Amino acid sequence: MSVVEHHDVVESGDARSDTRVATSRLVVSPGQVIAGVLGLVVAVIGIMAVSRGGIDGSMNVPMVRTAGVDQSAMLGAVELGVGLLLILGALSYAARSLIVAVGVVMVLGGVFVGAAGTIILRDLGTVHGTGWVIMVGGIIAIVAGSLGRMVRTRRSVKTT
Repeated sequence: MSVVEHHDVVESGDARSDTRVATSRLVVSPGQVIAGVLGLVVAVIGIMAVSRGGIDGSMNVPMVRTAGVDQSAMLGAVELGVGLLLILGALSYAARSLIVAVGVVMVLGGVFVGAAGTIILRDLGTVHGTGWVIMVGGIIAIVAGSLGRMVRTRRSVKTT
């Protein structure tokens, strides 16, 4: 939100005019709200996975069930980072490219996990179904980052 104030005082002989103009502009996108909520959900799921899996040993063992998917603490840490990036991108309409970029990375990561073999899945500490969930989250992020914006402008003029 930006606020601009302008104050003019005009004196002419015995007459005095005092004018104050205030303009505020708010630019918001529904995609920012969607990306912020998605980022918050992904970050919370990541925190839950890290706390349940623990970071005191190997980050890919044990696999824990978090939000209906099996994943390791390593994947939870990545989810935490992705969620924070989505929240950061949701803070400003100008950062929507960050939301789209994170969404693309999520889709590619979901495809990789969904198509991975058992050795790679064991090394990552996850299962194929997690890849689908990550991919859907990425698609939501791409759509959210592509949504338009709403601009609200208010202007008030006070003359005395």
